[in-house]
Amino acid sequence: MNITIIGAGNVGYHLSQRLKEVGHNIQQVFSRRTDKVLRVSKIVGAQPIDNISSLQSGANLYIIAVKDDAIGDVAEKMRKKLAGNTWVVHTSGSVPATVLAPYFNNYGVFYPLQTFSISRMADFLNIPILVDSNKELMKNRLYQLGETISPKVYRINDEQRAKLHVTAVMVNNFTNHLYAMAEDILKKEELPMEVLIPLIQETSKKVSLFPAKEMQTGPAIRGDEDTIQRHMAYLDQFPDYQKVYQALTDSLKRMYDPK
Repeated sequence: MNITIIGAGNVGYHLSQRLKEVGHNIQQVFSRRTDKVLRVSKIVGAQPIDNISSLQSGANLYIIAVKDDAIGDVAEKMRKKLAGNTWVVHTSGSVPATVLAPYFNNYGVFYPLQTFSISRMADFLNIPILVDSNKELMKNRLYQLGETISPKVYRINDEQRAKLHVTAVMVNNFTNHLYAMAEDILKKEELPMEVLIPLIQETSKKVSLFPAKEMQTGPAIRGDEDTIQRHMAYLDQFPDYQKVYQALTDSLKRMYDPK
C-alpha cells in the first residue's frame, strides 16, 4: 500500500518505520519541523515535505499523526490538495473520526494504543491497533493494514475508543506521573530510584495475570491509619504530592470499604 504520513513526531516516527518494515511504501512524510521530517524520511525513503501545499495525490491512505487539536486544521489544508474521496485517517485515541467528516468522504481512525518515545524502539507485535471508519470497505482495509504490523487489531468505534482512552491515561500518564513524583522525592533524599524498579515491574506483571482489584495492597485497604498519617506528615514539604496521596488514599478506602 502507498501511504503518506502527516506528522513526524513520536507516533509518525515509529508508525512510518513499522509500515515500511513490513513492505508498505511511504510516499511522503510531512512535518513543519525540518529536522524531524528529514530524520523520518531518510529512514523510510519517503519524500520529505514541510508544507501541506507540497502534498501529492495518489497515495492509497493518508495518516494524520499530529497533536489532537491540530487534526481538523491539518485536514482542512489537506482537502485543498486532495480529492474528497481520498482515504484519510488520524491516529488519536480521544478525537472522534468525525473530525475529518467536513473534509473527506472516506475517513477513519488508525490508533496504535501505546506510549511512544523517539529514544525507545516500539515493539508493534505487542501494540494493539484500533481501527474504525465511516465506510465498511475502508474499515475492513484498515483492519487488514493493522494485521500487517500487529497481531492485535480491534474494530473500536468513536464512543468505545473515547472511554478506552480515559483508562489509557489512567494506567499510563497517571502512573508515570506517580513515578516522576517518587523520583523527585528520592532525589531529594539522595536515594536511588532503582530500588523501586522491581516493585514497579512486579506490580505491572501482576495486572497481566490477575484482576488489579484482587492484587491491591497497602495501608489504605488495611486501615493502617498510623502509617497513612506518618506519610501525610512527611509530605507536608510536598503539598501537591500530599494532595495526590490523600486523594488516592480516599479513593482506595471507598473502593475497598467492606460496607
